[in-house]
Amino acid sequence: MSLMMEIASWKSKVWYIFIFGSVLFYVHAERHPGESLFLPDERTSLDDCHLRYYKFGTYGRGGIGGFPAKQFEFAHMGAIGWTQAEDGKTLWKCGGSLIWNNFVLTAAHCVVDSRNVSPDVVRFGDLDIFSTAGDEFAQQIKIEEIIRHTGHRFASHYNDVALLRLERSVQINEAVIPACLWLDEEVWFKRVHATGWGNVGFVGKQSPVLLKMELSPMSHDACSKVYNNTSTRKLSRGLVDHHICAFSPKADTCEGDSGGPLQVKLMHNMRETPFIIGVTSFGLICGTSTPGVYTRVASYHKWIIETMRDRGAAVDENTFNSTNCVHRYATYREFYEGVVVSKEKNGNVELNTFNYMFEWQPSIPWELAKLGWPTGDGSNNCVGVIVDENTVLTLAECVKFDGVAVTQIIHPTVVNISNIYIHPEYKEGSSYNNIAVLKLESLLLFGYGIAPTCIWVEKEWPFGDALVLGFGRKDLVEPLYPKGEIIIDPTYGYLSLTNMLRNSSSCMVGDREMSKVQHGIAQEHVCVGYDSYIVPEMCNLVHGASVEQYMSRNEIEYTFTLALSQFGRDCGFGEHMIATRLASHVEWLKTILIPNSRSSASTVQFLDYDLVENDECEVDSDMPGKCVNIAECLDYWNRIAFDGKMIFCSSKNVICCPTSLLENKNTKHEETDLEHCSSLQRNLMPHDRNGSLVQIGFDIEEWYDFRCMGSIITAQLVLTTASCLGDDVPVVVQLSVNETIVPIESISLHEDYNTTHTYDDIAVIRLIEPLIWNSYLFPICLWTNQSHTPLVMRLNYLDEDAFTFRFMMPQYNTDCQRINPFQLQRSQLCAREPYFTNTCARAGDALQSDGEDGTFYLVGLAQSSDDCDSQQYITLTRVSKQLDWIRQTLNPEYWNFSS
Repeated sequence: MSLMMEIASWKSKVWYIFIFGSVLFYVHAERHPGESLFLPDERTSLDDCHLRYYKFGTYGRGGIGGFPAKQFEFAHMGAIGWTQAEDGKTLWKCGGSLIWNNFVLTAAHCVVDSRNVSPDVVRFGDLDIFSTAGDEFAQQIKIEEIIRHTGHRFASHYNDVALLRLERSVQINEAVIPACLWLDEEVWFKRVHATGWGNVGFVGKQSPVLLKMELSPMSHDACSKVYNNTSTRKLSRGLVDHHICAFSPKADTCEGDSGGPLQVKLMHNMRETPFIIGVTSFGLICGTSTPGVYTRVASYHKWIIETMRDRGAAVDENTFNSTNCVHRYATYREFYEGVVVSKEKNGNVELNTFNYMFEWQPSIPWELAKLGWPTGDGSNNCVGVIVDENTVLTLAECVKFDGVAVTQIIHPTVVNISNIYIHPEYKEGSSYNNIAVLKLESLLLFGYGIAPTCIWVEKEWPFGDALVLGFGRKDLVEPLYPKGEIIIDPTYGYLSLTNMLRNSSSCMVGDREMSKVQHGIAQEHVCVGYDSYIVPEMCNLVHGASVEQYMSRNEIEYTFTLALSQFGRDCGFGEHMIATRLASHVEWLKTILIPNSRSSASTVQFLDYDLVENDECEVDSDMPGKCVNIAECLDYWNRIAFDGKMIFCSSKNVICCPTSLLENKNTKHEETDLEHCSSLQRNLMPHDRNGSLVQIGFDIEEWYDFRCMGSIITAQLVLTTASCLGDDVPVVVQLSVNETIVPIESISLHEDYNTTHTYDDIAVIRLIEPLIWNSYLFPICLWTNQSHTPLVMRLNYLDEDAFTFRFMMPQYNTDCQRINPFQLQRSQLCAREPYFTNTCARAGDALQSDGEDGTFYLVGLAQSSDDCDSQQYITLTRVSKQLDWIRQTLNPEYWNFSS
């Protein structure tokens, strides 16, 4: 028996408990959406802002609409209900559209439920059908008659349309108004909306509030290919002309909104009227690109009119003529959203009839950096944009004022400039290569009032417009409301305006600026503007500011900067404005922002669409290969990706990897407990995410000093940091389950561990005997990806003797290097808490990630923080870089040589 076993023997006899007892509680924590994203271990691209500065905790909603509808937004929408005889409660199972005072349009398959019972009531004007919120607008009316299309059969998806005649007419007001019908067989709109209370996400719960989802109509031919490849008896003849397809690339389309409308809002009289294009009929199981199918309303116009007229409605063929229809209830319609500033619950609105273009900025934009000179502000009309904690982009023409170089930024805080980089090909007075980089002496602390903008690195811009920053007189920008009076206010301030992008042929540059673009409008230029004019002093362009747009990445909205504003009278109205396109200068920017990255300009990349994963391929004429995911061929990828020829198989995630490397990889290591970890976890079905954590105990008189943590990786091995152990020898570990005490047999520290720079800070503890697995005690799997780290992770730590966690996000080592006194190695990982709050950790704290398959992974082992009050980052041992050392400790013979 070893010395440590003898030390712990008498205590263990009292406290050693085998893990067969009951656990009193169940711990469940849902995955954060960011846990499915990954950050490269090394920075090689400028297109990483949405990962590097991930907006933690703010993300879009999934499911049918993604976003709740607003009161009065879809005043025609009705919930169709079944009143239960046993308890009087109403089940809302379908949706419908009010198209006349007492008629509702819905799907034919909604006229009976699974018990062959028909609905009896429709509820309008109520967004939240499961609470009393908004009930003051609600009108609930009984169904008098159900008229299903005579050609419909429940065994098919054809003629899926019906009308419900109500017991009485609705009371028309802002909350309940009939919609119009789109009678043209052609649907040319690029964006339409579906609404309903359907299931949120696949097999999700029914939403209590009305949701809306933006959809894109799909061509009939493309949709037919999807459904012709599916076997369904209800679509025996395939899709026909009375079907419409639409899909959402951003959200799932799910069951539960049958009968609801597919619609588009058309503007008129500064108002908007919804037009029903289709009726929700059917769709495949939730999928991000799977189309839903709708019954085309135009195909049933005649049937709708005849059915309503036969039942006493005063309608004819011209009733739903677009002009007649929109004027019918025009005074009740919503104002066009571009002119609405705010809306009250009672329907009253505050209007800004010009605000669809201009928006007054109450404060300086968060991403804006004002430039400063030794003698004062210098050029008041020159600014820069913040792109990371110590980098500001601006125009080359802005770095000097009266021959004196800029020395600092004076907003959002005063920070000295350490270096100025002007594009080497810039010539004074020219619009070409007009860009510069300012590096700051100290880091900006991002938070309220300070935030970075993302660099748009693609040549193509996905919008026809962009937001431009101006500086103007307030009383020329603020709206004048009906019955209001003009208020003289000569205050100048910032304003944002939506400006239209122009091509080089339609770009009109003013005569006074023509000398700056004497060689014409180039690819590196962005031209934006309107042909109309505005009053002088209403908007002056801010030089060096962002030409930007809000864009969604991973369901979170970021500001992306397309270009830096150069010149243009009146912010581009009349005479168009010119800006420096950032994408044209990416390679130059990378030499400054990522100085050690390898340029991809010389790399030959070939995408073979005929190859798919697992296909045989040829790396070159004498080197056979196999198409595999990049993660399976990382060594080759890291060597060749930026310096030579790379063959991709169908996508940029699958590459042609040399067969010889794959064979070597398969034989390099015999399968161990580490390789079986994921399947073992799945079989055990963990009930407590802390089941792999232990406290490491040192001998102190009659009990133990539990100073730090470890993570169980096999039945007999615990992984921790060498710094956790220090100069003392631990004698036991205490499991997280039932506080079970287990004696330690031996320990092993990494032979290259250095206490000064903390490289290779890792240790393995061997227990006296193997543990017995169950759903509350299981090993943590090791993160093996050699190139990427999960974007959102959990740092597990002890808080008053209880295991808990806080979310963490990885950083590039180059980011942490700016405040770290020692050179960080690739075997180290740095991380921070969200929103750049102070970050702290104790040695051995476990940085874990939840895999999409439900597996818990150990990504890093924390080193102790020196200063918890001001430290922005923590440093950890990166587990994926220690795999070879860990694997050798799995061999029992290894421990014959350990103390």
